[in-house]
Amino acid sequence: MKIDFHSHILPGIDDGSRSVEESIKILDKMALDGVDVVVATPHFYCSKTSIHRFLDKRADAYERLKKELKPEHPKILLGAEVLYNSALIGKDALKRLAIDDTGFMMLEMPYSKLDESIIEGVDKIVSEMDVKLIIAHIERYLNFTSMNSLCSLMDMDVLGQINAESLMHFRSRSDCIKLINKGYVQLLGTDTHRIDRGDATYNEGLAVLKKKVGRDFLEEIETNGRRVLADRTIDEIVY
Repeated sequence: MKIDFHSHILPGIDDGSRSVEESIKILDKMALDGVDVVVATPHFYCSKTSIHRFLDKRADAYERLKKELKPEHPKILLGAEVLYNSALIGKDALKRLAIDDTGFMMLEMPYSKLDESIIEGVDKIVSEMDVKLIIAHIERYLNFTSMNSLCSLMDMDVLGQINAESLMHFRSRSDCIKLINKGYVQLLGTDTHRIDRGDATYNEGLAVLKKKVGRDFLEEIETNGRRVLADRTIDEIVY
């Protein structure tokens, strides 16, 4: 099963698809790529809107898209890409941003040095709140912070997701492979935004992983995805 864990396919809700028509074109492309399930993860910024308002807007975008879906399109699950903010700590409603029928929520880190206060904040979410975290496109943060700082984050009970597009370029591909070898990567996503942006497809990402890491890791990615959707524990996925 091919599960794309990161996408911006819902129309008119963030910097992703601008319309239902564009969303359908993206989903047509995913269908041709053999994607079975795609998680819609529109951006959520707690500094700009409330969880309640975001969920209403997300529901409206999905309902508009739902009317035009085709049988061959991948199944859409609703989630969010939640930008870390210390104000999130202690919010019981945070679990409402988790992927449909699971306790897994995607967390995007700030594009800055991962300092002690951020690490401690994420640790509080992990240890004190009713969500399990998937850290979005973990390879990107190495442009802003050290490997040691990123390791401090990924050594918590969290899952790591990488973008297919990052596997297309030498430097970011090298970072992805380093993180895979450290055991920090469990999931793959396309982070698709726009039909004309040229994001790498899921299959293109798989092809690079097969060549650089091996077929066994592809099977691991698939197994991990199934376990996330079955809402298994972090330990059952990572160990």
